[in-house]
Amino acid sequence: MSSNDTLIDRREFLVGTAAALTMAAIPTTASAMQQHQHHHHHHGKHKGLVDAAEECVATGKTCLNHCLVLLGDGDTSMKECSKNVNEMIPVCEAMATLALSDSKNLKVIAQGCLAVCKDCAAACKEHIDKHQECKDCYEACKHSIKVVEAYLKTA
Repeated sequence: MSSNDTLIDRREFLVGTAAALTMAAIPTTASAMQQHQHHHHHHGKHKGLVDAAEECVATGKTCLNHCLVLLGDGDTSMKECSKNVNEMIPVCEAMATLALSDSKNLKVIAQGCLAVCKDCAAACKEHIDKHQECKDCYEACKHSIKVVEAYLKTA
């Protein structure tokens, strides 16, 4: 087998693998789009909570990924930020889920969400001048804090 044949085999393998991965992702993408559309059609009376929580989750995932890259490069200044955003994400996901279903336990999870968003905002605030990802997460958490506090006053 010549080196040219080996290159062709590798290229065919890579193209085939990419095609298989693309096809495997389609049901997931379609499912995610369906869930996303479902969320936006049924926000109900807690639309503000759902939107705020989903924004925290989205910006939080980006921030956490950024923190992990920097930590991997040896930047330990991101330790607290990554720890707090890692706690915030699942709590905000839970609040969005309970808000969508108008759960009787929404108030309880909203109180927890308020606490973790305050911690996350405080940790991200230290980095907002250096890292856009932290600034976006900070702003989402600050907005979520306002929305949750307003909800808790009426709950």
